[in-house]
Amino acid sequence: MKKIKIMSGLVAFVIPMIASSVFAQDFTLRVADSFPTTHQYSKNTQDWLDLVVEKTNGRIAFKYFPAEQLAKSADLLDAAQNGLADIVYAPPLYLSDRLPLSTVTALPLVGNVTDQQALNDAFNELVLTDLNETEILPLGVRAIRSLVTAPYQVMSRGEKFDTVEQLQGVKLRSSGGVQERSVEALGAVPVAIPAPDLYPALQRGTVDGTLFNLPTAAGYKLQEQINYSTDNINLGLFPALYVINEDVWRSLPEDIQVAIIEAAREVIPAVVQADKDRISEFADGLIENGGGLYQIEDSQLEDWNTKLSGVRQAWVDSLEAQGKPAQAILDRWSALVTK
Repeated sequence: MKKIKIMSGLVAFVIPMIASSVFAQDFTLRVADSFPTTHQYSKNTQDWLDLVVEKTNGRIAFKYFPAEQLAKSADLLDAAQNGLADIVYAPPLYLSDRLPLSTVTALPLVGNVTDQQALNDAFNELVLTDLNETEILPLGVRAIRSLVTAPYQVMSRGEKFDTVEQLQGVKLRSSGGVQERSVEALGAVPVAIPAPDLYPALQRGTVDGTLFNLPTAAGYKLQEQINYSTDNINLGLFPALYVINEDVWRSLPEDIQVAIIEAAREVIPAVVQADKDRISEFADGLIENGGGLYQIEDSQLEDWNTKLSGVRQAWVDSLEAQGKPAQAILDRWSALVTK
């Protein structure tokens, strides 16, 4: 009996050691972004990280710091570069001085593709190849995950804007940058209004309409103030990147690198479906207002494209003057979205 007790004690001691060896986390990475935990991007990021853990059988773990817990939004890229964080959210439109080529998705009517999943797939390929090589890796970080919003549309609190002529002198909210130049190119008057202030601005008649993407507009309940919105034009996308410190990336085994990239792609359809649900909610609200979603006719789209071609060319010219391969990136983006 005594021998049996001794053996039992040894087994009880050895099993936890084996278990801890099998399930030990080889790597723990710090992930930081600016989204509150209620935001769908934060939820989707957590799904991404959980899927990576699953794919790697727990060999990697993550400490997630949402809502600017680790660094302010403007400082997140710096945090990845200096090692405060390992993986961070880096939105090109807010970092256009450092990631100018990555703002290519904000350009209007590039192929006029509106399928959000197809646009996400195209941007992911552009990011992991051309953009990483040309401007992201030189910063000491590597893009490993990307997202784009649904395309921006033209929304009206009054009648439909079927033609470019109807936009002349109309006050449209824009978020600045390329979007402001697009509004001007269409003959409308851009009005800079932060998104949270747009609802009362529409309510008061400060603006006649806005450029906005449908799912986000639903999130701000703009359907309560909007009558009509296009749904078949692509006036640009808001791109999002998650980048990892390059030294950290190179320290990871190849199978874990593959799991990170694969998992990033595999969680995107959930975002796209959530956006489709919000678009339905938005469309129902427009119908209640006596309006609805509508499409610009093909015969009119050519006029829109002619007006907006100058915005794309100005983007190219400005960056080419700085020695950046903007035309090559735009051509590549156009090829990817239309293939």
